[in-house]
Amino acid sequence: MKAAPNRMAARAALAAFLGLCSCGGRPSAPSSSPPSAAPTAQATKEPDNRTPISFEAPRIGDKYIYLTKQRRNRKVYVLRADAEKGQYFGEDTGRSSFVNPHITFFGSGGKELFAVAPAGLVLERAKTVELSGGVHARSKDGMTLTSDRMLYNDALQTIHASGNVVMNGTDGSQLRGSTLDWNLQSGAIDVAGAH
Repeated sequence: MKAAPNRMAARAALAAFLGLCSCGGRPSAPSSSPPSAAPTAQATKEPDNRTPISFEAPRIGDKYIYLTKQRRNRKVYVLRADAEKGQYFGEDTGRSSFVNPHITFFGSGGKELFAVAPAGLVLERAKTVELSGGVHARSKDGMTLTSDRMLYNDALQTIHASGNVVMNGTDGSQLRGSTLDWNLQSGAIDVAGAH
């Protein structure tokens, strides 16, 4: 991912911190009892006592927050926002919330979808982007879509819109439903509860 300068500083600090923490925390004291043949459930469960690294990055003047996701030298999405608030527990565990995200998703064959919403959430481990608070989207060829929420799944390369879904086709047709699923690879669109 490419990041804006203020995000790069936060990422550099995170990388330095993770490098220091890669030893696994405190050294364990030597045990006076012999090791057991089968580890207990307590011994195998790693305690989650890691302290997250938190940061906030506001827009400064006309300098927006940018986040670019790439896969195999192909742009997956570009997100621009007014502000970001993030937490990291370790590698690939980031959770970032965004204010007023504007995002362009890039599918195969030149397919693109541009979406805006009041709020956004990116989860690195789940590889998802969630937009909420009323989403307005437009495809490159002019189709429009509105919904309460929209979830992009990077692993499946799909978009799932839910709540008051309204899709307007380029031919003037309109489709309403409860959910919409759009496969960005094949271009297939499925609307549930259509009327």
